[in-house]
Amino acid sequence: MGRAFEKRKHKMAANNAKASKAFTRIGKEIAIAVKLSGPNPDANPRLRMVLQNAKSLNMPKDRVEAAITRAANKNEKDLEEVVFEGYGPHGIAIVVETATDNNTRTVANIRMHFNRGNGAMGKPVHWISCLREKEFSPSIKENSVWMNSNWN
Repeated sequence: MGRAFEKRKHKMAANNAKASKAFTRIGKEIAIAVKLSGPNPDANPRLRMVLQNAKSLNMPKDRVEAAITRAANKNEKDLEEVVFEGYGPHGIAIVVETATDNNTRTVANIRMHFNRGNGAMGKPVHWISCLREKEFSPSIKENSVWMNSNWN
C-alpha cells in the first residue's frame, strides 16, 4: 500500500488502543456510580461527573447507555472500592485506591508491582483509615499553617 498508509495505520491503531483503554475505565466508573446511587444522572452527581468525562473523551452514546443498563442490572457483580497502603523505595508511603470485583487478584497484582519497584505492601489500610475518620481544616496563623484537628 505504501509507507504513508503504514504510518497512518500505526498511528490510528495507537489512538484506538488509548481510546479503548479510556472507554473501559469510564465504563467501570459508570458502573460504580450507578451501583451507588442509581441510573438517573439528575439525582446522581457522581454519575453526572462521569458522563461529562465520557463526553470529553468522545465516548459513543450507545456505549454509555449500555454501561448504565449493564450496571443497573441486578445480576451484575458489584465493583468494590478498596484502599491499600504500601511503601516504596526509601520508605515512601504510597496509598493505592482501586475498584475491583476480585479482591484476591487485586492484592496479588498490587503486591507484584510493589515488589518490582523494591517496595512492600503495608498492613491493610493502617494509617489512612485514621485520616479518613478525622477531620482536618487548615488555617493560616502568623504566616504558618496550623492543622486544626479533633484528635484530642
